[in-house]
Amino acid sequence: MTVDELVIRFPEIPSDLHADPILADFAKVFGPYLQSAAKPSACSTDRSPENQAYMKLIGPMDIYRYGLTSREKVTAQLAEFLEAYAVSSDQFEDAMFERQSESS
Repeated sequence: MTVDELVIRFPEIPSDLHADPILADFAKVFGPYLQSAAKPSACSTDRSPENQAYMKLIGPMDIYRYGLTSREKVTAQLAEFLEAYAVSSDQFEDAMFERQSESS
């Protein structure tokens, strides 16, 4: 997934992040998850895998859009996601989808 595809799919990503190199890496690495990610409805208490992917990956940028966190914090969080995924994609998925890893 490219940044252009990402921001078309998720217009809630603030425009000041569009040119940040971290967003290009984020789109490339997490594209397969973002293709099916979906924002949960406001009243939903049950989260599908698509909702969990949205909340983990897009949620921080949506929070930033409302001014509830800083640009530095959200870009650091995206970098942490990329680093954690690089270390172990399986552990990252287990955390994102709130499942117990088999090694636990």
